[in-house]
Amino acid sequence: MKVVDVNTGRPYKVLIGSGILGEVGSLVKEVLSAKRLLIITDDIVNPLYGGIVAESLAKVGYEVEFFVIENGEQSKCLSVYGAILNYLADGNYTRKDGIVALGGGVVGDLAGFVAASYLRGIPFVQIPTTLLAQIDSSVGGKTAIDLEAGKNLVGAFWQPSLVVADVNTLSTLPHKEIENGLGELIKYACLMGGEILTLVERGFESSLERVVELAVSYKRDIVTEDERESGVRRLLNLGHTVAHGIEKLSHYTYTHGKAVACGIMAIAKAENKLGNLSDADYDRLKALYDFYGLEYAIGYSIESICEVAKVDKKAENTDINLVIMQGYGDCKVQKMALADLEGYLL
Repeated sequence: MKVVDVNTGRPYKVLIGSGILGEVGSLVKEVLSAKRLLIITDDIVNPLYGGIVAESLAKVGYEVEFFVIENGEQSKCLSVYGAILNYLADGNYTRKDGIVALGGGVVGDLAGFVAASYLRGIPFVQIPTTLLAQIDSSVGGKTAIDLEAGKNLVGAFWQPSLVVADVNTLSTLPHKEIENGLGELIKYACLMGGEILTLVERGFESSLERVVELAVSYKRDIVTEDERESGVRRLLNLGHTVAHGIEKLSHYTYTHGKAVACGIMAIAKAENKLGNLSDADYDRLKALYDFYGLEYAIGYSIESICEVAKVDKKAENTDINLVIMQGYGDCKVQKMALADLEGYLL
């Protein structure tokens, strides 16, 4: 089992291994003295892993209950968030109790925000079961829900007490979820270059634990330096300005990772056109997308995406903090006028 220590204001460990889901009770017991735990999961993950997690937690003395949501981005909303809060309040959950997020990014974001806001904060544990969640969303303390106006517009920074990533859970993912995670995985390959880029180009499935460890370690370093996203952490938004526009315009029928993949390619194309990203690196990126069969055509007008960008959380009045790519391991944040974004992307 690999261990990545995240030294934020509330330090915690990310545990990465194969077949460790059955040990989750003893692992959680080391960090949480809670009496009761509410497992928040979805209707696809629950039949697969809810039983083994609940049994392991009960075995070490926890009282366990479930709140099961519908799978999909549509559940990351005010009404579901409110229903969970009411469930906790009606059940007299206290600050001595806790929450377990069992599932992908939607479950983790939603459960984390519930934990951040109920009684002004109760502990929670992340058990990510998708590629996207294991390499990205379960680490770093970003929690949020969506509004009609846009994605992740209401949330809080609230670090988990522990993250347990069992890579064996990735074997049950449908192709759509693998594709979803690949968008974020390619993001890390672009940001970091080096070993992770090589492993992804060879086929990440043959080195799952190492790939997850590399991505988590990079994010750990970024988050440790900039926990509240006021500086270097903005690099993790590579591709996300375009992605959030695509997601909203598609009514979230595009998965987050697929939209990020489209967003990264849009940035790479723009920088290549400007002469800032070499033809060799641009072609290498396209070859990587082709290797995994990832489509990168946006499918929506640049004008409509730029309209959505005006209410994106990365926007600042008339400007937006855009992450650009000028080479593998050579990405940076560039402030750009929203009025210039359309021309840049065309």
